[in-house]
This record gives sequence, structure tokens and C-alpha cells, in this order.
Amino acid sequence: MLAIAVTALTSGSIVYSGVSVLLPFWKNTYHLSAATAALAATAIQAGPIASMLIIGRAIDRYGERWVVSLTMIAMGVTAFIAAAAGRNYPVLLLFILVMGAFYGSILPGGQRAITRWFEPGLRGMATGIRQAGLPIGASIAGAILPAVALHHSWTAAMIVQGAAGILGGVVFASFYRQTGDATTSARKTPVNLRRLILGLVRDRAVRSLLIAGLALAAFQYVFSVQILIFLNDHLRIPIVTAGFMYSVAQAAGIAGRIGLAWISDRFWPGMRMRSLKWLLAFSTIPITALSALTPGSPRVLAYTLCTLLGLLSVGWYPLYLVQITDIAPQHAVASTISFAITLNQIIAATMPPLFGALVGATGYTVGWLFLVVILILTATQLHRTQAAPNPIASQTS
Repeated sequence: MLAIAVTALTSGSIVYSGVSVLLPFWKNTYHLSAATAALAATAIQAGPIASMLIIGRAIDRYGERWVVSLTMIAMGVTAFIAAAAGRNYPVLLLFILVMGAFYGSILPGGQRAITRWFEPGLRGMATGIRQAGLPIGASIAGAILPAVALHHSWTAAMIVQGAAGILGGVVFASFYRQTGDATTSARKTPVNLRRLILGLVRDRAVRSLLIAGLALAAFQYVFSVQILIFLNDHLRIPIVTAGFMYSVAQAAGIAGRIGLAWISDRFWPGMRMRSLKWLLAFSTIPITALSALTPGSPRVLAYTLCTLLGLLSVGWYPLYLVQITDIAPQHAVASTISFAITLNQIIAATMPPLFGALVGATGYTVGWLFLVVILILTATQLHRTQAAPNPIASQTS
């Protein structure tokens, strides 16, 4: 079941992360600014904002098998249509938005599967392994899609994305089963979303956790969306080489998603808030170093920083996701996850173009340092949150 969940997220990530990979090609094809090109990343990230709460509620009511599989197939078909009809950039953005809306089922549906099949003591590691599917897919996208787009066309690359999405949906429908822990079986009563959300945001520790998720989402998506343009435009690194660097960063994120969750649970069990605080603080160091790079900087330094930033910007998510899962009522696991992810998606959709606009006005040094300030402030507020060693354990009692 874990392998099936990983496969679904990996194939979905090829579609989702592949949009960021193709940004430089759309930027050149349509003669766009960095901020305008980033609207494609905004579109794929904005799609789940509109759909995820609805999809999460459907998963809690009907189960994850068919909701996830059918939306993945629909996502792949939409990619095919975008490749055929998206010659105009605004039209392309519309199809990418729809792709993102269908993608909204994969994260809550997959985590619902982890909750169903794994006891609490194993969920951290299982989530880390499952969430490794996202950087695996992004790494595959970074390694394959630029070469396909360069030697054929970006429309051919989108066909590859669509095939990956359909394949993941077929695999999930064919092999996933909704048995497992009887205490987490699908409930038929619809979730009261308003009551659930109010209960979450009224708690100070939960609010602090959600704010940390927003800052880390900004870090992750600014890096993933802008790094290829930064490497290619600012550092003058060839696009295929930059795509390989992006792939290396995502591969490091695979280790981060598994390793950081294991380290936290091994050395600070039940203290994921503390782990997130230190991850926020430590991430400021490589971002600051990245801001100092110039076209004459050694290539190995760019590789090193991309690898470290990939590990951190991707690796934080299982820690956050398991902590969110722990606070969720048993009848509303997918809905709670969907709410947290929806907030993250709002930041993921808005921050890359805002970062691009800031870069256009001031340059990359100011842009990266602005991100550093956000992380420092968030780590500080997380540190100041008065809580028990496991600050939201009371939410699960």
C-alpha cells in the first residue's frame, strides 16, 4: 500500500513539478518576464486552493481509492489537452489551473491512506517515505522534461506529463484497497468544515504550526519555481545543466523527506515543532550564500547550495504533515490535511510571482534576503509559542 501511495505521488509530481521545470521554455516562447512566467507555477498551485477542501471532504465520506484515481486520470487528460490547445499563454494558464485542481486529491488522499494502514508509531517514517514521491517526481521531471522540450517541443514534454498522471491514476485504482485499521475506516457523515476550521485556528499552538507551514511553503515554492530561472538567467548556466541541478536538488529532497522525519522522531520524539523551528533557522544560511553567487562563482558552489536547499526546502514537509495528521479528528483526517494544505497552496501560488516582481525591481540578492527575513521571523514566533514538549498532543486526546 505504501508503494502504491508513493507511485501515485511520484507520477502526480511529474505533472505538478514539471510546470516549474518548463517555465524557462514558456518564458522564451512567449517573451515573458520572470514574474509573468511564474504565473504558470501560480496557476498549478492555485488549482488545489479551489478544490482541496471539497476533495478532502469527499475522501472522508467516500474513501480515497476512486477519488484519487479518477482525479489523477483527469489531470493527465487535461495535460494532453493543454499540449494541443495551449498555444496562447493565457489559455495555457487556464488548463494548468485545471490540472492543479485535479492534483488536489493526491496529498490528502495519500496521507489518508497512511493513517488507515499504519499505526501512529510508524506514521512518521511512512509519511517520509511516501512524501519522497514528490521530489522523486520532480527529479524525474527535471532530468527528462528539459531534454524533451529542447529536442522536440514543450508540447511533447506536456504529453509526457499527461501520460505520467494517467498511469498513476490507473495504478492507484487497480491496486489500492481501503481496508487496514478499522478505527480509521471511511465515515459516511459529511464533515462540518466551518466547525472544524474554527476549532483549529482558535488554538495558539495550532496557529503557530500553520504559520510555520506558510513560511516553509514560501521557501519551498520560491526555490523550486525560481531556481531554474536564477541559474539560467542570473548565473548564465545552460538550461540543460540547470535542469540537472534542479534534479539533483530534488534528489536531495528525497533524502530530506525520509531522513529529517527519522532524525526528528529518533532524537526528539513527539517534538516536531522544535524540529521545524531549527529547520527554519538553519535554512537561512544556504539561502544567504545563494544570494551572494555571481556568474563567475564556481559551479561546484552552485551545485552544493542547490543540493542543501533541495534537502531542506523539500524535506520539511513530512514533519509538518504528520503533526497536522496528529491534530486531526479521526472522522476528518483528510479534511484537516486539506485545510492546512490549502493555506500552503495560497502561499505557493502567490509567493513565486511576488518574488519574481521583487527580483525584477531590486535583483536576486534582495529577493533571497527577503526570504531569509521571513524564515527568521517565523522561527522566532515558533520559539516563543508557549507549549508542552508535544505542543498539540492535547488536540488528539
